[in-house]
Amino acid sequence: MLRAAFTALLLGTVPAAAVPVDALSESRRMTQAEMAETVDFMVGNAVFALLQAAGHMAADVFRLPVDGERGADDFATFTLLEPRSAAGDQTLVNAIDTWYLSDRLTASNDGSSVPIGPHALDLTRANAITCRMVGADPQGFSDIADAVALAPAARDRCVADYARDRAAFDAILAPFRRPAAAAKSAVRTVYDPAPDDLELEATVLSDNRVLEEVGDRLADHYLLPDGVTVRAAPCGSPTAEWKAGEKELVLCYELSAIHAALIIDDIRQR
Repeated sequence: MLRAAFTALLLGTVPAAAVPVDALSESRRMTQAEMAETVDFMVGNAVFALLQAAGHMAADVFRLPVDGERGADDFATFTLLEPRSAAGDQTLVNAIDTWYLSDRLTASNDGSSVPIGPHALDLTRANAITCRMVGADPQGFSDIADAVALAPAARDRCVADYARDRAAFDAILAPFRRPAAAAKSAVRTVYDPAPDDLELEATVLSDNRVLEEVGDRLADHYLLPDGVTVRAAPCGSPTAEWKAGEKELVLCYELSAIHAALIIDDIRQR
């Protein structure tokens, strides 16, 4: 997994997530450090899932030639890589690790797959995000490249591909970028009530202002249409999506529950 390779680089640089200590410790019987890791993993994956859904929003609203899930992955990844931040780097690592953890849990369940919605990463997409990271900063992400045994020639290709594809991405989105003097679009954020079995996930998301973080980032970067909402809600399935008819980015509490289960399973197996 990539977190193990990357954590040492980020210690002390990523702001700690807000941890609902009583709720987590009571329901999971975890140490403070394990609670913090669980919350950070949930928050990072929620941010990535919403930004990935925002890639589908951009394809719809701006009529962009986004290439399906890979194009939406690039939207999220490029958004998190520039400007660079420790929190953004960790968010990408968490998203990639979700694939590794779900794949391992699937294998331990005799092939019964872990249900993580239609937008979940597969190995090809997880490797593509890793390549984007290495392409953006081959030295800064050298531990990541080492962890996945990325050959020197492949690292060079990642650098060249990143420079080319990043330039194309910026050119396509340039007409929709918010000028510094322009007012930010109003983005509404709504945390719908959660049922008892998802109340902890709802608390983690709201305490850490996940929806506000994504909404503010999108409004800061782009000229969005009026009436966009970022919503967290119980959906009956673990996913995040752009609902064009409602103009809503929706993060399902069930997806955060899956992320919590994956990292808790990993912690308990160490």
